[in-house]
Amino acid sequence: MTGAPALPLATDVADLWFLESGALEEPAAANPWLARLEPHERRRHDALRSPAARRDFLATRALARTALAHYSGQPAERLRFGTDPLRRPEVISPALPDLSFNLANTSGLAAGLFASGHEVGVDVELVAPIAAAEIAARFFSLREAAEVAALEEAARLSRFYELWTLREAYLKARGVGLTLPLEQLAFQPTASGEADAQFGPAIGDDPARWQFGLVWLTERHLAATCVRRPDSGSSVAVVRFDAGTRVAAITKQPSR
Repeated sequence: MTGAPALPLATDVADLWFLESGALEEPAAANPWLARLEPHERRRHDALRSPAARRDFLATRALARTALAHYSGQPAERLRFGTDPLRRPEVISPALPDLSFNLANTSGLAAGLFASGHEVGVDVELVAPIAAAEIAARFFSLREAAEVAALEEAARLSRFYELWTLREAYLKARGVGLTLPLEQLAFQPTASGEADAQFGPAIGDDPARWQFGLVWLTERHLAATCVRRPDSGSSVAVVRFDAGTRVAAITKQPSR
């Protein structure tokens, strides 16, 4: 992939990129991206036990390199990565001081959220059968747990994953991992694809500082986004990336 003019992000937009990992199943699609990995990335890739896990890892790296090449104007293979003090991935070279990003993957899909000058967090999950009511009773607020338990099975599963991914996205934006009491986070998804939040005193934060959203990226993959709220608010644009081509095939679509 050759260099191109940088395409910086507007401060009131966050881009949510996603890639279905199956695009890298064939060696002809995967090998060019394997060749772009740094040695430490290749070691992590090779240490994963299953082909599916290696494919999801590679998809995340392909997505990150493509998006950051898009914003920086540098070839994807020239990007150099490290980790910040909170152990989140960061770009060491080239310097992109105003660009924030966060990455996530699940079975069959990788995602990344990119913004200019605002902390971001993203989580993505494959919506699959799970003991939703039991887990909600352990980790959700009393209101949320009661809501999940009262729903029919299909709706219960969907609402559980909405509330879980919103928690994960917030914790990743804060860079605190699973160190906060999850039951003191409470969310109420809205019909517009956003979510209202309430925090208990142990969270030590004001939910008004953050903007939350939910996006179905495929019929089975749900993503939650968390963006440190700019003064003017922020919108999320969804970017579908086809890694099966040497040059990124990028199609933006509004979040839904």
